[in-house]
Amino acid sequence: MAPGGILGARSPPPPVLWVLLAAGGHAELFPAPVLRAAPSAQPREGAPLTLSCRTKLAPQRSAARLLFSFYKDGRAVRGRGASPELQVPAAAAGHAGAYWCEAATEDGQVWKRSPKLEVRVQGPSSSGAPPTLSPAPPKPWAPGPPAAKPSGPLPPPPGPPPKGAGLPSPLQAPDPHLHHQMGVLLKQMQDVRALLGHLVLELRDLSSYLKPETRKGPAKRQ
Repeated sequence: MAPGGILGARSPPPPVLWVLLAAGGHAELFPAPVLRAAPSAQPREGAPLTLSCRTKLAPQRSAARLLFSFYKDGRAVRGRGASPELQVPAAAAGHAGAYWCEAATEDGQVWKRSPKLEVRVQGPSSSGAPPTLSPAPPKPWAPGPPAAKPSGPLPPPPGPPPKGAGLPSPLQAPDPHLHHQMGVLLKQMQDVRALLGHLVLELRDLSSYLKPETRKGPAKRQ
């Protein structure tokens, strides 16, 4: 037996030990990520929102590269990418829900998921609304000097308005019925005028007929 041949040789570790060592190496690659929301997990509607998937590689594996993906309510929001952040320019009611992220190695052999983060979008802020004006408080009453009595007699009270004051003029608001009556009256006046004209002519004829008779008169007696 060669010196040191048997005693100095070391047997290789069993396969199960290799698996445990490999699993332990992967487990120490990076801790489980934590999902953070900035500025808050309860943003106002219309405000920006940033979700960050935070984890850190082990110092001995700092050369490795991680890829990050984001999920909401069991559905993928963004696939694996190099950026550990998910940007939401303006939060809306549809962005509310349960989020989590996943960090994985480039070969996809190791991946870890973060705990869920509940995002609740609040209603729009009322700071931009115009301020309501509150009435000024009433001033306290303070006794003042008595009012001076008038030296002269009091002026007479205003009398009633003149008759017909304030009524619209007939010329301004003509009445159709009154207009018709005025037309009938005007026609009757024209008929009377024509009748008077005929009467004047007859009187003239009668006067011209009676004048010769009055000139002759009764004959004088001798």
